[in-house]
Amino acid sequence: MAYRGLVSGADKARWSSKPEALDEESLRIEGHPVMEAWEAPYMAMLAAAVASPGARILEVGFGLGLASRAIQSHAPAEHVIIEANGDVYGRLVAFAAGAAGKVTPRCGLWEEVVPTLEPASFDGILYDTYPLSAEDQHTHQFAFIREAIRLLKPGGKLTYCNLTSTGLLKESFATWDALFEETQRPRLREAGVSDGEIVGYSLFPVSPPATCEYFRHDHALVPVLRASGAA
Repeated sequence: MAYRGLVSGADKARWSSKPEALDEESLRIEGHPVMEAWEAPYMAMLAAAVASPGARILEVGFGLGLASRAIQSHAPAEHVIIEANGDVYGRLVAFAAGAAGKVTPRCGLWEEVVPTLEPASFDGILYDTYPLSAEDQHTHQFAFIREAIRLLKPGGKLTYCNLTSTGLLKESFATWDALFEETQRPRLREAGVSDGEIVGYSLFPVSPPATCEYFRHDHALVPVLRASGAA
């Protein structure tokens, strides 16, 4: 079983005003499971793939703050976080105020914020947003990468999460390698990422509860891209 509850043709702009339903285990918006607490170790692995002491990091999607806290543990020089939902953004502002390091909140859809960011200004990028329509379920990360790869410094790294997509796609593939080579690498190429910039992926063991609606597998992808140029 994997998630098939997304609406077709939905307007992305609606997302900013939708109230969140939040408890210790999950964040839901519009009745959809946006993030759950079991993802914390996986988010820490994604953070470790792109963050390092003194780095400038861009994170897209605050959610429960799982990846944000993990990134902060690496002591970046600056941590820019984009969040589109108003309720979630409020929690992001509170997180920034209490963080040990410099956290810069940016409110809006990534499509609005990314064009305002300086090229070649980030050492690492972590993208983890929720698909806002059925049409975007498997592709929204690639639309972001097409526009955001320019933000990386030479040698900078980017990772992304789309459990809502891979949780469903894995039902059709016998191996994660087949899934990556058939559904991720071609889309990355279309987004303007060269084969030399596609480092590849690793697998991280996860333990989603039986109640999880969007992911039922025992491993999750940790893809890594590296921008061309000297590290």
